[in-house]
Amino acid sequence: MKQQLDEAQKMALEAGQLLAEARNLMASCIRTHTGTGYANLTDMVLEASKTGERLTEKLRRLSLEVVLDTIKYEQYQSDLVRIHGIEVRYLDGILEVTAPVLVPHRKESYTDYLYKPLHMAFQRWCRKQKEEGQEIPEYDRCTVCFLHLYDRELPLGRVRDHDNVEEKHVLDVISNFFLVSDGGLHADTYHISRLSEQDATRIFVMDAEKFPRWVGRF
Repeated sequence: MKQQLDEAQKMALEAGQLLAEARNLMASCIRTHTGTGYANLTDMVLEASKTGERLTEKLRRLSLEVVLDTIKYEQYQSDLVRIHGIEVRYLDGILEVTAPVLVPHRKESYTDYLYKPLHMAFQRWCRKQKEEGQEIPEYDRCTVCFLHLYDRELPLGRVRDHDNVEEKHVLDVISNFFLVSDGGLHADTYHISRLSEQDATRIFVMDAEKFPRWVGRF
């Protein structure tokens, strides 16, 4: 455990150093009134973010090892879902999931920041539905639609081609809870990108025959 704590502290220091360097780069951009260093600033912020995500994952694993009280750990999982802002709704046969982040690029090496909280959110939602005697949908022939929302105040170059979006891992998580299968004969996928007030991903799962009328709203 000591080694894990030491490693976590080291990661926290690395994240702090990267953020400090990012602040210096930002100050330089402002002082010179040029965007020359913007790419370096972006890279530095991304590295700080990735380091922060690895730190989060390490602390999650550590909490699993040291927290023996199941009630406390269940509350911790509930807090994670709330902190990540993931919402799950089911209305008129359509399952809707909202997460305040974008689905990762398919070449990204670290993706647990979305998938693990998503798994926890589904797990808790299904448990609550069961306790309340409410329906938990299971789709045999369905369409899964990804609505990618990009902050309109940020550069448009952030908007990715849909074939660069890593949908497989998200689909795997959804399939574990709600699909008979995520194979091609059971699930179609569809992607929509729009500008919005802030980054977010909304995922809609519905029976295939509902999709043509539903997609007309966009």
